[in-house]
Amino acid sequence: MPGWDRHPVRDVLAGEHGCPVAVDNDVNVMTLGEQHSGIARTVDNLIFVKIGSGIGCGVQIEGRIYRGAAGCAGDIGHIQAEADGPVCSCGNTGCLEALFSGEALGRQAEAAAKAGDSVLLAEQLEAKGALTVRDVADGAAAGDAVCIGMVRAGGRRVGQVLAGLVSFMNPSMIVIGGDLAALGHILLAEIRSVVYQRSLPLATGSLPIVMSELGARAGVVGAAVLASELAFGRPA
Repeated sequence: MPGWDRHPVRDVLAGEHGCPVAVDNDVNVMTLGEQHSGIARTVDNLIFVKIGSGIGCGVQIEGRIYRGAAGCAGDIGHIQAEADGPVCSCGNTGCLEALFSGEALGRQAEAAAKAGDSVLLAEQLEAKGALTVRDVADGAAAGDAVCIGMVRAGGRRVGQVLAGLVSFMNPSMIVIGGDLAALGHILLAEIRSVVYQRSLPLATGSLPIVMSELGARAGVVGAAVLASELAFGRPA
């Protein structure tokens, strides 16, 4: 993150407020929240996928968040999903995040509107001057074929990446959250279809792929859990 690399965020906040401070990746905190109070309460091996301005996943193995050697485990948004895809903010091409994120979906929607592919999107662009993932979600809900196609294409790409993770990790559950979860069951159905098709039956035979139960509250709940564990220790 330009301007923030190696900045001592935790120490600065601790000094400002005079108390212990915990800092973690947003999707790790969301994973903690969903496992503590959401749909994954009984799960010990979990993948929580956050699809929003970027794409990342929290990985929980045997009840504990796996952060990796440098704390960046789960950064699936920069796995290449299309060899000749657009340039990503990280400098590489074809990253999942460059193809399907809030910003990418907004760009795709505006391109479709300007090309005349979707009357609905063209009307929204003329009225608002810019399009967001909410416009695509509303369009898909209204039955707009272009919006539905964009959601399905994104779901397929996410599903392809997750299929590899399922084969590697064999999780008990996959939870989909973040702002783009508002795209709803069209997105979820496409992700499920690809994962169940491409992963071995042994890994997917009892693998639920579901939407976050806590939604926007997952991060808040997870932050409270993280702070509680820092202050009082992790429950046995």
